[in-house]
Amino acid sequence: MQLKKIFGITAIIFTLSACTQLKVTSNEEINSQQLVQATAWYQTAGETKALYYQGYNLGKNILNEKLKEKSDKPYSIVLDLDETVIDNSPYQVENIRNNKGFSFKNWNHWVNMKKAKAVPGAKEFLKFANDNGVEIYYISDRLESQLDATIENLKKIGIPVQGRDHVLLKNSKDKSGKVNRRNIVKEKTNLVLLFGDNLSDFDVFSKSSIKDRNLKVEELKKEFGEKFIILPNPMYGNFEKAIFDGKYPSTAEKIKARERVLKGY
Repeated sequence: MQLKKIFGITAIIFTLSACTQLKVTSNEEINSQQLVQATAWYQTAGETKALYYQGYNLGKNILNEKLKEKSDKPYSIVLDLDETVIDNSPYQVENIRNNKGFSFKNWNHWVNMKKAKAVPGAKEFLKFANDNGVEIYYISDRLESQLDATIENLKKIGIPVQGRDHVLLKNSKDKSGKVNRRNIVKEKTNLVLLFGDNLSDFDVFSKSSIKDRNLKVEELKKEFGEKFIILPNPMYGNFEKAIFDGKYPSTAEKIKARERVLKGY
């Protein structure tokens, strides 16, 4: 009888010990871990670099041909900044390590560090455009309050900035996305190329419907590789907002929504 009690107590102690060693995984941790593969690909894959070089090489060839033609207005190009000209993947890594998502506070901290590096091919292409008198406009959804830090970062890594008026950041009063800012460039110049990592860098695309986004791509398919140069970014973007139907769900709902759109056999 005494022996049974001893075995029983030992089993309870062992069970309690095992339970204390189990790590309870939160939704925040799961959400962060779901970004690991995309961020690892972005930072390490030769394919990532190859796609950037491919995009900027294609852009240079197109621009070179355009420059042979006469134009009443100066030629211009428009580029998004984040994951188009500069690499913010270290910011994603810190969020993964700290089980955090995007917030203005931690994003603003990263922007003001001014540590983003140029993506492959961007610096060489932009130097070519600048040397040939092409107007270079950066249209980004960074906030206007981040303008000084953004320009300092670009100049520090050798990206040409032709003036503060050539870096068009987001104004909280403007609800048009990037449309109005693109129109400003079109009025002044002959806009021949747009570069971006998000479909909204080129035209108005739905943020709430996967189907509508893909239909719009079909409608504009001839523009890609001719006027639109899209660059790789599997880490974030409006594609994910469409998965969430344009809503702002909880972390748990985000995880379920990503799984729900997957199609198996």
